[in-house]
Order: sequence, then C-alpha cells, then structure tokens
Amino acid sequence: MKENPSRISLILIIVIVFPTLFFSGYELNTLSSNEAVVDSIYASQLKNLTVSVNQYSVDVLTRWADEFDDLSLIDKSGEEDSIFKLLSYHQAVRGVFYNDKRQVSRSFIDSAYQEIYSIDIQTLNHQLLKEDSVINKLEQYINNGYRKIQKLEINDEFASYYLYAIKTKDRQVKTAGLIIDKKAFVTEVLAPKLQSMAQSHFIISVLAGSEVIFSNHQDFTQAGNVRLAESLWLLDNYQIGVQILNDPVEQMIKKRTRSNIIMIIIMDVILLLGAFFIYRSLRQQLKLAQLKSEFISNVSHELKTPLALISMYSETLQMNRIPTEEKKMEYFGVINKEAQRLMRMVTKILNFSKMESGMRTFTFVETDLNDIVHRVIGTYKYHFKNAGFEYSVDYDYELPFISADEEAVADAISNLIDNGIKYSKETKKIEIKTGIRNDKVFVAVKDYGIGIKEKAQKHVFDKFYRVTDGNLALHAKGSGIGLNIVKTVITAHHGNVKLDSKFGEGSTFTLLFPEA
Repeated sequence: MKENPSRISLILIIVIVFPTLFFSGYELNTLSSNEAVVDSIYASQLKNLTVSVNQYSVDVLTRWADEFDDLSLIDKSGEEDSIFKLLSYHQAVRGVFYNDKRQVSRSFIDSAYQEIYSIDIQTLNHQLLKEDSVINKLEQYINNGYRKIQKLEINDEFASYYLYAIKTKDRQVKTAGLIIDKKAFVTEVLAPKLQSMAQSHFIISVLAGSEVIFSNHQDFTQAGNVRLAESLWLLDNYQIGVQILNDPVEQMIKKRTRSNIIMIIIMDVILLLGAFFIYRSLRQQLKLAQLKSEFISNVSHELKTPLALISMYSETLQMNRIPTEEKKMEYFGVINKEAQRLMRMVTKILNFSKMESGMRTFTFVETDLNDIVHRVIGTYKYHFKNAGFEYSVDYDYELPFISADEEAVADAISNLIDNGIKYSKETKKIEIKTGIRNDKVFVAVKDYGIGIKEKAQKHVFDKFYRVTDGNLALHAKGSGIGLNIVKTVITAHHGNVKLDSKFGEGSTFTLLFPEA
C-alpha cells in the first residue's frame, strides 16, 4: 500500500483546514460589520451633535455682535468705557475692531491678552484686504436686514477672528470684528451647553489636537479615548467627540465580539491540531502498512530459502543418489540446520504476533543470567562454526539472581546474536559479556560488523524497521522485528537496552535487568 503523503495533506486542507479558515474569516468579517454598525450610529449622533453645537456657537456670536453694535451707536465719549466693560463681562471675547476701507480703523483689545498673545493688527489688515468679496456680501446681508458672521482665515493657535456688518449712526454700512479666545469660548460658553446636551447618556469632549479642552466625564482626559470626532466650524483645529456612556448595545457587541473571537481561536486551534494529528496518524499508518508489506515480502523470502534447501536435499536423499555415507550425513546436517533456522524464524514471528496482540505472557522466576547465556551459546556453537565466526564469552560469576522469563530472555539474546552474525562482513567475531553496571545485571553482545549510523539508531527498535542504505537490504535479509522483540522483552522485565554503535566499526547491545 503506497499513498503519497502530499495527497493526504491536500485532502485534509480541502476537508478541514480550508473550511475552518473560511468560516473564521466569515465570522471575523461579521464582527467587523457589527463594529461598522456601531460606528455608523456614533457618526450619526456626532453629526447631529456637531450641527447643534455649531449653530449654537453662531447664535452666541451673533448675539455678541448685536451687543457691540449697539455700543458703537452711542456717543464717542462713552464708547470706549462701555466696550471694555462688555469685554470684561464676556471673558471669551478678547477684543473688537471696526473697519473702514478694508482697514482696522479702531480696535478695543484686552491689554493683558494682547500682551500675552501679541495680536498683530498689521496681519489683520492684510487679511481684510484679501476678504473684499466676503465683506461685500456681509454688507449686502445687513442691508437686507440679516446679519451673518464670517470667520477670517487667520492662523492663530489661541484666537479666532470673525467679521460681521454694522450700520453706523449716519446709516452707513461698515464691518466690524470679534476676537474670540478659543479655549475660553469652549470652557465658558460651550461647556454648559454641552453638559446639558450630554446629560447622563453621552460623553462629549472638545479636543485641540491631542489635548482635551473640555469633557463632561472626569475620566476622559486623553484624546485617544474618543471613539469618533468631527471638526467644529467656528474654531480652527478644534474637534468635538462623542461617546455613549455605558452603552448596553456597544457593551453587548464588544462582549460578543470578544467571546466570538476567543471561540473562533479555540475552534481553529482544535481543528488545526486535529487535522495535524489525523495527518500524522494517517502518515504513520501508511508507513506501518508499507513496512508490513515489506515484512511479509521479506519473511516469505526468508521462509522460502530454507524450505527450498530442505526440499532439494530431502529429494536427493529420497532418490538414493548419494554415493557415500559421508555425503549423506552432510545432507542430513544441512537439512537439520535449515530446519532449526526455519524453527527460529517461525518462533520469532509467533512471539512477535503474541506480543502485538497482548497474548504473550511472561513467567518470572529467580534465575542466573549466566545460565541463560550459557544455554543460548550452546545452541549457536554449530552455527558459529559453520558460518566461520569466532566467539568469546566473559562470565561474571558474582552475578546476583534476576527475576526473568528464561525463554523470553533467551529469545532476546538470540536475536542480538543473529543480528551480529547477519551484519558482519570481513571481521567475523562475536563477544558476549555479563556483569553488573549501576546496580543492574547486564549481558552485552558485541559484533565487529557494519555498525549503525547515528540517525538510524533511534529507529532500530521500531517494529518492521530495517536499515536499507546502499545494498544493505540485499546483503542481509531480515523481517525487521528482532530488535522490537528485544525491546518488548526487556521493557516487560522493567529493564532497558542500550546501543553503542559506530558506523563501520560494529555495535554493542547491552540488556540491563534489575536484581531480583
């Protein structure tokens, strides 16, 4: 069974990941739409509020213009005192001026204010010359019985300048102007109006850049807290901002937005993690299925070889074509050797099958590890000799007993010896040693074969895993379950297995058992 992992990834992306991301994007877009609805509500409220405030400001300026216009009609002897008295009454009005032939003919400016902010009459005159068409319209309006206030475009951080038309005692039409302190106008004139408009439903603030000039809410001290803002017509660089106080709709939307975002994130994480684990599981299953397929192929080949030899030699013996008794004994030896090899292979597969299904039971008894090693070596003497191997056994006769299933431990040691024989080339030598290491009884099997590369060492105990670098798979046939059986047996004995290997120099497998 061969399946491309890329195809699995594509299917998972189409079935799980893509719908998840699409749904998350849709939900986030819905949340953005809700925010947009709230913003549109604020914008509508702010627009209505701004229109009302601007109209109120115009009304106030018009009323002030009327008051100063009345003073300009009195006798010259009392005009100056009356004007300054009115200026002191309206703290936001810092000065008034009268124009003749597009120039300031008379001006009455608060001396303290002029000293601080240096109001420049020459700049004012220069601007008046540029406003000729505006002044003509203002004069036309007053002749028609309507007074209009027009703001002069003078760049002043602290004050705004306004023109309006007047009629003198001799019924001549001229223009006059008011100089308004912007901060004072907000705090003294607009503040009470804004306070009454806000009541307990809104937070209304007037901003000058990043500075909050006025707010009806004591906690609103930073311009960044204002949700939406709009410019005031009559005050340069001043804005009015509005925020609904304790708005249940906004709070509900914010709460829903937060909870939905959290739920979307949690859902995305769960689904993506699920997709990842499904992908990893499928990939592992595909890899395992492929390894099982290779295992069946390898086992079939390994079983076929001894069976073919047994069949061939037995047929030859049956046909009585062997000329000498010596030759017959040789053939009997081959048949016996291959039968034992076949028996070991079948036993290994059966043991593995029982371990996989959980049916393998272990019978633990107190035993001497040296005795188990001695019995295993006894079964391999003929095999060592026939394969041309040298072997040595170094027993530690001071070993304490271990609690072990003797047959299972013998199988584990046999698998290690089989591997050593299988993967040895020129140097055919096996060394076996018993002893004590870190309060654990051990048996070590060392070979001088091809060794194992470092990147493969962490996988050699996995079931069905075989190192296939180069032509190794052809050189050494195997099923890939021997070391997995070793690992399973040693784990059941509450011990562990250590591997020390250097590629090209050989390997040492050490089985460590706790004392009985």
